[in-house]
Amino acid sequence: MSNPVPRLRRLLAIIPLIQRRGGIPLHELQETLGVSKRELMGDLNAIMLCGVPPYLPNDYISVFIDGDHVTVDYAQHFARPARLTLPEALALRLAIERLPIPEEGPLYEAYLQVLETLEQQMRKSGQGNLGRLEGRIEAPHSQDLGDKLGVITAAVEQRQPLILTYYSASSDTITERRVRPYAQADKYGNQYLIGYCEQKQDVRSFRLDRISRLVLDPQAQPFAVPADFDLPRHLEGLGAGGFTVRLKFDAALSRYVSEDYAEMRVERADDAVTVVLNCGSIPWAVNKALLYGELCEITEPPEARDAICARLEAFLAESP
Repeated sequence: MSNPVPRLRRLLAIIPLIQRRGGIPLHELQETLGVSKRELMGDLNAIMLCGVPPYLPNDYISVFIDGDHVTVDYAQHFARPARLTLPEALALRLAIERLPIPEEGPLYEAYLQVLETLEQQMRKSGQGNLGRLEGRIEAPHSQDLGDKLGVITAAVEQRQPLILTYYSASSDTITERRVRPYAQADKYGNQYLIGYCEQKQDVRSFRLDRISRLVLDPQAQPFAVPADFDLPRHLEGLGAGGFTVRLKFDAALSRYVSEDYAEMRVERADDAVTVVLNCGSIPWAVNKALLYGELCEITEPPEARDAICARLEAFLAESP
């Protein structure tokens, strides 16, 4: 199966490239992107399929090819140009500046242009200077995996408690935890820290990729691992608990579901695919189903079906 990432990047680059120049010769666009004419025409045809229901595909982006010249046009769905609020613009600037951008080349030029455009738009709207505001905000970076493993290894060996910042996918929250680390392990390719969580008063598992920060607790005393702690038994139950949710996918997503949920229980019937998942909260199940729109349906439990109906009804009530 070919890697779709290079083509996706190319598709995202084509639209602003053509729009910025007000049109471009096909051969020049082909040379700039380093693709064959057949690949380029395939990309342009794919762009014309970008649409937003209930509009027709070409109501969103229109591609016009006249001889050897190509131009693009956007649908006029907005009554006025979109405007960012100050928090939105600042968040966007901070996110862009943390990207690993090379210090030269077209990507760097586009990077500078976007930042300058953001600055100009905020000045025009009288909302201040982003550069001055940015200096007042600290956006900490997540620790590297190697650093996390080093801290965890030391904590396990020294029986030293940890303070960590953790994202819980089941509750969709970020909290600070104090944990007595018992062990570290790997399951299904995920690295875990297993230990006693003081907040939950129980032994819990923490996926390392969901830990943004962790340090040794300098004020805590060394602890002893309980004699009845059984790591293999704990790993067997990893992912259990909470409740079971059944997501029924349309046949169009059959291949995707088979690959993305290969480690889960997958059932097939009547050209549909059902995935059985363990989760810890109703909101998590609802968010998971909404990711796939009309191609996914929650069949169980009833309270999750009621929750997604309530979410959609609230959305419709707020719509003009």
